[in-house]
Amino acid sequence: MFAWAVDEAEDAGTSVADAVEAHAKPKPSSWASLLRPGGLASGDSTWSGAVTSSLNGTSQHQKYESLVDALQNLRVKFSSPLVQPRGLVNSGNMCFMNVVLQALLYCAPFFNMLLDIRQNVAFSFNQPTPLLEALIQFTNEFKQDPTPMALLLEEEDTDPFVPENVYEALRQKNVFQTLRGQQEDAQEFMSYLIDGISQEMADILQQHQHQHRSSNHQTDNASNVDDESEWQEVGPHNKASIVRDSSDSFVATPITRIFGGSIRSTLAVPHSASAASMRGRHSGKARPSSNREPFQWLALDISSDSVRSIEQALDEFVAPETIEGYTNIYGESVNATKQILLEKVPPVLVLHLKRFVFCHNEGVQKVHKFIQYPQELQLSPDWLAKSKASSEHRNARYRLESVIYHHGSQASGGHYTCDLRRSEKEWLRFDDIDITILDSVDKVLDEKMDRSAYILFYTISS
Repeated sequence: MFAWAVDEAEDAGTSVADAVEAHAKPKPSSWASLLRPGGLASGDSTWSGAVTSSLNGTSQHQKYESLVDALQNLRVKFSSPLVQPRGLVNSGNMCFMNVVLQALLYCAPFFNMLLDIRQNVAFSFNQPTPLLEALIQFTNEFKQDPTPMALLLEEEDTDPFVPENVYEALRQKNVFQTLRGQQEDAQEFMSYLIDGISQEMADILQQHQHQHRSSNHQTDNASNVDDESEWQEVGPHNKASIVRDSSDSFVATPITRIFGGSIRSTLAVPHSASAASMRGRHSGKARPSSNREPFQWLALDISSDSVRSIEQALDEFVAPETIEGYTNIYGESVNATKQILLEKVPPVLVLHLKRFVFCHNEGVQKVHKFIQYPQELQLSPDWLAKSKASSEHRNARYRLESVIYHHGSQASGGHYTCDLRRSEKEWLRFDDIDITILDSVDKVLDEKMDRSAYILFYTISS
């Protein structure tokens, strides 16, 4: 299920499962108990009714009737309270998890989602949502504190801790059962964690929908609706195309509203004049067919010599691809053209740089070259599908929020660290329990000889 790698910089003899058992602590009875004296986590976290904001700056306090109500109505909010940074103890090859947890903590829409649920949902820890519960308990370990990091370091008030609640949730999911002294790829762990939380939410929503249909004597959606819908769409120059939407059975959750976008994959297949005349059609290209698919991050191929920046990697991502020897509807072998474009972009755009590639003679190798990434990413119209759905994103701009790095020369080992934007002018570097203040964003953007940017988090700014 996962691609494992022995961490060169860590003790390969430590059992993650043993670490989970050693640090396990009792589960609170409810989220509200986290805020009561004696129910606080080890960080003694207290919150003064933090007000978060939507993109237009509207402050909101909203109580929800149930978890289902929250999952259906939570809005994406981009302004979150500052929290006191804390390092995470590496209890045995866990740097891959530490960097992902830190990046999600400083991803304002994700943090606000957890805070909103914790503060505004009456809910006990008896739901089938161990990952969601663990992340809510994880955020409770951090105090709301706008004090600059320099002063916190002087006061030595950055006590590191072990995220045992997350360990325990992963142990329940059997993620650690076969793991001993090994570490997981950070991108695969991020994928598992975000997908896992979204699936927990989707299961609750689907169960609620099924109960609602049953009470209204309706047929279950799974037996009555196709996974894909299809329609004809008129595009540029009044050209028609067939569009299939493979996301119709996709359940929208707060996670998909934060990280979820969609791509449009279009296939154009030519045919000869002779074959077309037999069917009474014109020669040339048949009507293009498009498939709309959801994504929660984009994996960018950086192996080409022409790719030296994120913008060039995105150019490569949307470049038309020729498929030789494609068999068209007339049985002819032709050269078809496939192209992927962005149709809907998410509030939080996560970019995964594909550092590890398979070579026939050498196996999996790491791509070491430096890839430039901007502090502000302006979407190019060339990356967007020419459709009504994408028109609102024509001038979208994104701001860099965090960078996860892979250290090491080999794909079979290494270490992970991350740089995170805590506030408008404060960037921090996290290396497990160690936290370093960066004197400028240039320290984040510049080339580093001992590490390679692996995952980038961007938040939409306009």
